[in-house]
Amino acid sequence: MMERRQFLKHAGAAGVASALPLRPGYAQGAKPVVKGVYAAPGLSFAAIFLAERAGLWEKNGVTAQMKQVQGGPLSMVAVTNGEATFGSVASTDPVVGWSKGIPTLVVGAFTGSLVMQYTARKDWLSRVGVSPSSPLADKLKALKGARIGASTIGGGPAQYTRYLARSVGLDPELDMKILAVGFGAARMAALRTNRVDLTCGDSPEADQVELEGFGELFVNPAREVPIFKEFPYTVVLVKPDVAGQQPDLVRRAAQTLGQANDMFATKFGQAVDILKQQFPTVPPKAIERSLERDRDAYPRGGRMTAAMWENNIKVSLETKMITKPLPTQEGQLWSNQFLT
Repeated sequence: MMERRQFLKHAGAAGVASALPLRPGYAQGAKPVVKGVYAAPGLSFAAIFLAERAGLWEKNGVTAQMKQVQGGPLSMVAVTNGEATFGSVASTDPVVGWSKGIPTLVVGAFTGSLVMQYTARKDWLSRVGVSPSSPLADKLKALKGARIGASTIGGGPAQYTRYLARSVGLDPELDMKILAVGFGAARMAALRTNRVDLTCGDSPEADQVELEGFGELFVNPAREVPIFKEFPYTVVLVKPDVAGQQPDLVRRAAQTLGQANDMFATKFGQAVDILKQQFPTVPPKAIERSLERDRDAYPRGGRMTAAMWENNIKVSLETKMITKPLPTQEGQLWSNQFLT
């Protein structure tokens, strides 16, 4: 599993990078600085690591600094407080922010479908009588009584789990237990030590667990759940005033993200090799398997569609993350204008 990292790097991470205004006394000709935060390690933010290691920030005339923080809420705080200009988060974070009167503008998507993975222990699968090849409805009904490990109990993965449970008539508050077990390695450890029956988290966790032999990829929402096939899972955002005041820097940052995403279509082998280097503690085979399966989930150019956001808002309403619809047409909550 990918271990939690905090780092500041020259020519750093993609889409989450945040543009800072040039300060008085900045050396003439110096590259603008993109400073940002991202919410978790994992392949759903792959463009961050590709942009740095492939030299895309430098090609686009900027220097980038990136820092990982613990989860989407802290990332949003960093952006709204001005500590970072760009934030890379799950798409639930800006949606919830808008509902609370804290608007942001999403300027690109890392992933365009819900590539979150449900990984189940083999002994639990045997006990409840389902397998990864069972019909989706049967797999979801098997969640009754399950202990499900998530990074937090209120974040996107936990909310999507509640949505899926309700879709087959389960009450997620009574029929299952969602437990906060942390990110990455901690989440895998909870599954390995039988503190939970299955986990919902980022790739390539399921692939690593399968290689270790104690669990399997149980549900892949991006492939199995229609509403999640076109869905902005992880995104990059800025405050609206930053987009208005520093459009060139926002454009460079967003386009760098898009170019990094394009590597999955045009330079797939190089992208895989870079991500193996980025995460040396993860078995290379796990990264290969995950990316082969989900390569189509990284939208070309980081572009989004209205259908993605319509699906997002529908799920957000049904899970009661928000109580009123938000605009889904381009121009308010999200925009592709900085990607071209």
